[in-house]
This record gives sequence, structure tokens and C-alpha cells, in this order.
Amino acid sequence: MTITSIFIFLLTIWFNIRASNPTPTGSFDWDYLIFSQRWPITSCAQWKEANAKNTCDLPVDKRQWIVHGIWPTKQGTEGPFFCPSAIHFDPNQLNPFLDQLNAHWTNVEANTKEYSFWKHEWDKHGTCATILPQLNSIPNFFKKGLEWNKVQNLADILTQSKIIPGQNRYNVEQIANAVKAVTKHNPMIECVIDSHTKESMISEIRICFDKSLEVIDCDQSHPINNNSTNVITNCSSKKAVMYLDTIPSDGISYQMDYIDNLLQSAEDHHSLLETYKFLKFLIWFSV
Repeated sequence: MTITSIFIFLLTIWFNIRASNPTPTGSFDWDYLIFSQRWPITSCAQWKEANAKNTCDLPVDKRQWIVHGIWPTKQGTEGPFFCPSAIHFDPNQLNPFLDQLNAHWTNVEANTKEYSFWKHEWDKHGTCATILPQLNSIPNFFKKGLEWNKVQNLADILTQSKIIPGQNRYNVEQIANAVKAVTKHNPMIECVIDSHTKESMISEIRICFDKSLEVIDCDQSHPINNNSTNVITNCSSKKAVMYLDTIPSDGISYQMDYIDNLLQSAEDHHSLLETYKFLKFLIWFSV
């Protein structure tokens, strides 16, 4: 092996180590917090599209939006990220509320290391949030995300405006207005494009907070915003977006699970149950 080959080999190892252990570069200079929740059906569809061997973990409550993260953010940009902190991720600190994390801050990407998703969120974002007393520890940071997920219940918020998962398509302004009707402030909305169907799918909804943890309007100058309307989004304003109830590779079974969960929370459970049983029979009969 030549000296040049050895040098390239060692340089490659060094870059790999750097990539897996990023040097803290972020500052604590940020203006507001983005609380991002994701629709697990879209997240799973993306994960499976990336690699056919990928598998997903989905929350038990199939109608629930789940936490992606709490992200300290500087006006007009993204980040900071990976701030210098003496608090290193310790998975043992999550054990007292691990069941809640699995249920509401779910790692959809099942074939990844245990705790890897939460470690990433702490290392990249949580370290920068520690300047706030309410977020100054690993338990405080993750418990706040769980609390906000319960208070900012996107499934209920969207249902109030008759926006429900299925095959219907919704204008992104409808979705933003539904959230604003409850929070009284402008959210951010992220879409992704299915590479096969070219359909636009709703992926994440983000609600913003100031440093006093009060809800505020999200930043119109954020890089996600490529829309000419008043909605802060990367979604097209000319094409309606899908709010999927079915993972394409899973077919009808997931859709039935979603209906089951919806029925459990319906006020008129008995009459809906009878209708559901009849519809389920028709679907079974026609398959």
C-alpha cells in the first residue's frame, strides 16, 4: 500500500468519525422554538420509499400526530444545531416516561438503533434549548414535547375543520386555517412529494413558541417558505395535498385500523359501529 493510499484511507476514517460525532458548532443565539409534529403515515411512506427493506413503528392510536422535535431557531434561518453542552444524552433519564415517548414521540424508523432518534433530537436541538429553565435537562426537554403534543392535538384540531385522513385532497390554506382557528397564530406546514405518483403529501405541521413558551406566529422568512400565499409552507398553492390514511404498501388493513380508532372516540358509537360493520362486510365481500 502506498503512502498516498494510506493517507486517503486514514482521511476517510477521520471523516466518518466526524460525521457520526459532529463537533458542537451551534450558538445559543436563537429567537423562537419550532414545535414540529409529523403525520406517521407519511413518515413511514417516506422511510419505506428510501429503502424497500425499511420497516416502521407506528403509534397505537392510528389517528394521532406524533412529535418530531422542539427546535430552537434563529429568525430567517435554520438552527442553531449541536450547541456546546455539558449535558450528554443519557437514555436512562428517559426510562421513567419511556412508554409515553414510544406512544407520542415515536421513532417511526423501526430498523434503527434504540434511542437513536431521541439522541439525535437532543444532540442537535435539545443542547441549544438548555438556556431556558423549562428545557434545561433531558427530562424537561422531552416532557415538554409530550405536553405540547397533548395540548396541540392536531388530529382533533384538523377534525374540527372536517379535515380527516383519507383519499380526499386539501388545499394547504385549508389546513393552515384549521390550525390557526385554534392556536390563533400562523403555523408552518411541510409537504413531501411521492417520487412515484408525484402526489404532494402533508408531512409535518409546526407550531411556534417564544422564549416564554407562548404560541406565536411562525417566521415568514424561514427557509421552508417557498409559497407566494400567506401560508408558511413548501407545499404548492396550486395543487391540493393528500392527508393519507393508508401506507401504500400496507393496503386496506391500516385503513381499517384507523377507522377502528376513530370509532372509539365517536360520540354516537353504537350507530356508527353498525354502519362500520356493514361497510367492512361490503369491503370484505368485494375483495
